[in-house]
Amino acid sequence: MMDYPTYYAELPNKIMALRGSCVQIPCTFNTPDNMLKNAKSIFGCWIKKNHAFLQPDSLVVFNGSTNIIKGFSHIEILGNLSQSGCTTVFYDVMNNHTDNYYFRVEMKTTIPSKNIVKTLLISTVTRSLPILTPTDLKEVMEETTVNLICSAEAPCPKQPPTISWSNIPESAHITTQLQEKPEKTQSVFSYMTFKASYRDHRKNITCTATYQRNTSNDSTVESNITLKVLFSPKETHITIDPSDSVSAGTNVTLTCKSKASPNEMNYTWYKLGQEKELDFGEQLTFNVNRNCGGWYFCTAKNIYGNQKSKEIQLIVAGDRYQHSTIHFTVMVYYVQKPKTMDPQKRSCIIFFLFQGQEKHMEISSIYENSAFATTEELEMPKDETEIHYGQIDFSNSLTKSVTVKCPGQETIYAEVCGSGKD
Repeated sequence: MMDYPTYYAELPNKIMALRGSCVQIPCTFNTPDNMLKNAKSIFGCWIKKNHAFLQPDSLVVFNGSTNIIKGFSHIEILGNLSQSGCTTVFYDVMNNHTDNYYFRVEMKTTIPSKNIVKTLLISTVTRSLPILTPTDLKEVMEETTVNLICSAEAPCPKQPPTISWSNIPESAHITTQLQEKPEKTQSVFSYMTFKASYRDHRKNITCTATYQRNTSNDSTVESNITLKVLFSPKETHITIDPSDSVSAGTNVTLTCKSKASPNEMNYTWYKLGQEKELDFGEQLTFNVNRNCGGWYFCTAKNIYGNQKSKEIQLIVAGDRYQHSTIHFTVMVYYVQKPKTMDPQKRSCIIFFLFQGQEKHMEISSIYENSAFATTEELEMPKDETEIHYGQIDFSNSLTKSVTVKCPGQETIYAEVCGSGKD
């Protein structure tokens, strides 16, 4: 019995082909060098269903000796057979092309040889989902680096898929390249690197692969992953309901809002000017009185940290002291008795304090020990240098002071009277 050298071919056992595109089959074979050198001719064949040429169910789809192609629009052996290369491209693969294919190397040589046969299953698919890794991204801490890889098979390297990303984090850096895998098939790899931010929490990142096909439409497929970012409270702020100024006697609710992961948070309430905390909880509800006006703030805290909100002002309607600057204009009148006046009558210093923005004020008639004080309407000076005078006649009385407050104007009148001496 004749001893034959070892012959074998190396190609995948199975390969995926996208319908309407081509498929490249990586292939090499092994045979003694002297056999290749002494071969008068060498050619490759691809046979469908059965490796034997003469079997009834076999179909020679490609015969390198005659360049006859059957069942396909085109088949091309890219490898150099004289250097043991047999990589082959099948073009325009359709659904009916799914089957077992056998590769044979035929050589005419003076040295006894054996035909090389290797089986390959070509599987035709309408689409191939990209692979996004890690497939189940665990929770990541804010500011840590995250690496995502999206890969899509490239069965037809002449028409590789394009990879795109959506919902990309702001700090992301992306690189994409065509790479050969260990089994000699090729894939497109896209690498995304970014630093996790709280804004990326629950973001659904999508990787999309688009394949060009010799059909009416390209094939687009996608994979996605949802990010889970752990972070301390962010964007902490307060809302007030009702949002406008409130009147005394009404209920008001302050709500402390914040973003955090995990979102189990503790809230604490404070008021400027008070050392101790007011209350705990997400909401602060109370019945308003004049003492409630002022600036409030809250803090939100989870297991990773805390954050203070900006102060927000609660305005109680009619409480001008809480929300406006108080301006006073002081006018001093010195009233001295005439020489003809009764010595017992007094001289007085009269104060008018003007506060607020109103232009007019009205002083009601004032009676002091039955003596009549004239009433007149005074206009608020347009300029602080303007002075309005009034004449008041007083009878004897004990020294005392009187105060009058006018609505809106908040003008205060006061008099201080001395004894009846000059």
